[in-house]
Amino acid sequence: MKAPNVRAPSVRAPTGGVKRRWFRWLGLFLLLLYLEFLVGSGGDALAHELAFVRFALGALSGLLFVLSTVDLPWRIEWYRLAGLGYLCFAASYLLTNLAAEDELWWLAVSLATAALFGFMGFDIARGGRHFDIDDADA
Repeated sequence: MKAPNVRAPSVRAPTGGVKRRWFRWLGLFLLLLYLEFLVGSGGDALAHELAFVRFALGALSGLLFVLSTVDLPWRIEWYRLAGLGYLCFAASYLLTNLAAEDELWWLAVSLATAALFGFMGFDIARGGRHFDIDDADA
């Protein structure tokens, strides 16, 4: 006689997690932050190549977050844009902190934080299971 296949029911409770619409606000915040950086420095900070790359990656992350909340005519899923936004932000964060400090503990903290944002971006972009984002109220 075969044992019955008993499995616990899976219940998906509302968790109050991240909603797609919040990427719009995150993107606008990042765009305003980098615009303030540009205006505050008088544009002189972009004269160096590394500063320009940091600024471009940060502003691109904000733009990608905003675009992930808009229905675009492209054949690309919105969560891929949001994941790419996290990856750009991780790269900008890492470049900014590596250029700012030379202490070993700050290097370790910066690498760990950038790795976290990078993992979040990678998982969201692939539609992974670790960071579930509700698409209901875009």
